[in-house]
Amino acid sequence: MVMAVANFAGVFRDLGLSSAAIQKQNLTHAQQTNLFWLNVAVGGMLTLVVSAASPLVVWFYGKPELLWVTIALSFSFLIGSFGSQHGALLVRNMQFGRNAIPGILGALAGLVVSIFLALRGWSYWALVWGNLSMAVVTTALLFVLSPFRPGWFRLRAGTLEMVKFGANVTAFDFINYFHRNLDNVLIGKFVGADALGLYSRAYALLMLPISNLRIPISSVGFPALSRLQNQPGAFREYYRKIVHMLALVSMPLTAFLFVASDEIVLLLLGVAWAGAVPIFAILALVALIQPVITLWGIVVLSRGMGRRYVQIGVFNTMSSAIGFVAGLPWGVIGVATGYAIATYVTAIPTLMWAFLGTPVRLVDFFAGVARPFIASVVAAGITSVLAVQWSHLAVAVHVAVGGGVFVTIFSATLLILPGGRHEIHVIRSVVMSLIRSRSRS
Repeated sequence: MVMAVANFAGVFRDLGLSSAAIQKQNLTHAQQTNLFWLNVAVGGMLTLVVSAASPLVVWFYGKPELLWVTIALSFSFLIGSFGSQHGALLVRNMQFGRNAIPGILGALAGLVVSIFLALRGWSYWALVWGNLSMAVVTTALLFVLSPFRPGWFRLRAGTLEMVKFGANVTAFDFINYFHRNLDNVLIGKFVGADALGLYSRAYALLMLPISNLRIPISSVGFPALSRLQNQPGAFREYYRKIVHMLALVSMPLTAFLFVASDEIVLLLLGVAWAGAVPIFAILALVALIQPVITLWGIVVLSRGMGRRYVQIGVFNTMSSAIGFVAGLPWGVIGVATGYAIATYVTAIPTLMWAFLGTPVRLVDFFAGVARPFIASVVAAGITSVLAVQWSHLAVAVHVAVGGGVFVTIFSATLLILPGGRHEIHVIRSVVMSLIRSRSRS
């Protein structure tokens, strides 16, 4: 209950200052020091605001025990603010391994503390102290592993423009928060709790693999493009590479999830969630293009176009809202369909607007996604026709056989297409790299 409030307040946790530090072409120590103290001030303010709002949380839920839970959890904002710029510097320097260590060990510390206290009968306070332990350990390790050491706040350090940039990032995050939750609100209000359960589970199941593909690529792409912002040719070429890489892995995955939606939902959620199958299939159509389209964000941010970032966010939110509302009369299926239509209708205008005034052109996007898109659609079509041949098999075997056939057809289609041999080589290199990383681990 309290985390729902904390997650909303977390939209304002960083005020976009970490993004500002990563994007800044020539970042000075004085500028990052100022951003550090601004982060601390914002973290302290959020702690005070959330603590002061604790009686409202108690009133809303009707549970007096939430008062001190809310106050305790509010301190995670202050604690985390001390490590924001340390993490930003690691990302700016593309030291992703170092940046991952605090998050992993912090989560592990939170888990251990929660389990230990739970076994000793601390009830829900075990989760509270686990959350705070995670924040303390993560922040402490960021201090140790990052070379940044803040000094004193200095006026006239040239921080104002970075604060404005960060404010635009925060405004986008605020808008995007409602974008990502409006469909749930509308379904819960006008369709019902059962329909919302089906929709939310289908969405979460689909986004699990997609997020694990998109987020790492975006995390690497943003600092890399920021470094190349004054090198138009290299900037354009790097964008083509990352959109191509993401398309190569996300498009065939989502195309297969669409083809095998019945079996995937049955295998991972169980027969009780069969009603989520058509929702899952429609959302898979959205996910076919959405991950590669959303890379427009790192193009705009790396060029320092904070205002345009917000404007496109408003445009996409309004478009999705229209799709959600238009589909409501047809229930949860209508909402998902409206979302899919809005995504495809706004794709080209969004990309054209995002690329305006940058080295990237619309043709670069199509060059990066064309072959993976064609091969994915062909493989999905042929696999769905052939699936009747193994429909009698057990669900897990059905998914495995279908996956093997899909991969074979996808690979064969790529080989036939011009330049497809290079695509196969790229996929093979990525797979071998992942296998070597796993072996080292």
